[in-house]
Amino acid sequence: MPKRAAPAASRGSPARTRGRLAHPLAVAHLPPPGSMWFESCFAGKMSDEYRLYMRDEWGWEKRGDVPLFEKLCLEGAQAGLSWATILAKRQAYRSAFHNFNICRCAEMSDDELAMLVEDTTRTGPDAIVRHRGKIEAVRHNARMTLDLIAEASTCKAASPHGAFDEFLWSFVGGAPRLNQWASFKEIPTESDEGNAMSKELKRRGYKFVGPKICYSLMQSCGMVIDHPLGTPEWQAASLRIGGMPN
Repeated sequence: MPKRAAPAASRGSPARTRGRLAHPLAVAHLPPPGSMWFESCFAGKMSDEYRLYMRDEWGWEKRGDVPLFEKLCLEGAQAGLSWATILAKRQAYRSAFHNFNICRCAEMSDDELAMLVEDTTRTGPDAIVRHRGKIEAVRHNARMTLDLIAEASTCKAASPHGAFDEFLWSFVGGAPRLNQWASFKEIPTESDEGNAMSKELKRRGYKFVGPKICYSLMQSCGMVIDHPLGTPEWQAASLRIGGMPN
């Protein structure tokens, strides 16, 4: 989630509000609202890219093994930095890591990773963060993800969105959770579900998957909808995912 300023669900499935099951509604998919509450709530001036990300991606359901693997890697790259920094470099990361193809990332050689660490020819948005641990974690986590996918394939029928997708979405019961925060100041940086995801990923050997990273992933991928209650974004999300609070 973006840095805050100092004080002055899958479509067609029932979405859950915090602690309650929402009523399913048969409504059309709505476009993102034009009003953006977050512009006045977060520290610093938003770039156009950041504004579009918050409008068109943050809190929108993201499905599929590769998109979620990419998001996990980028959230890990954000550790100790700002999301604005990583978002500006997202295309550079996609280029460096083969569009986050999980098999290709798992096969990257030591020499390939070393080149990314040592490359000083690229700067600004064209350069990834040259942190050895984070760069090596992409290959490592890709291998852990292939292990998870292989394990799932021996246990049950294939998920329509992929085994890694099913694993991550299982921490919210497979459907988006529509929270009801009265103000952006109430939006948490951790949750029980995010902590559980972090604990299980760590148990499986993943790196850069702390509780805050996992909850940020859940927010950005629409596993939890954390737009404040009553904002146009919250109302649109409520209709989009087919639920309204009791």
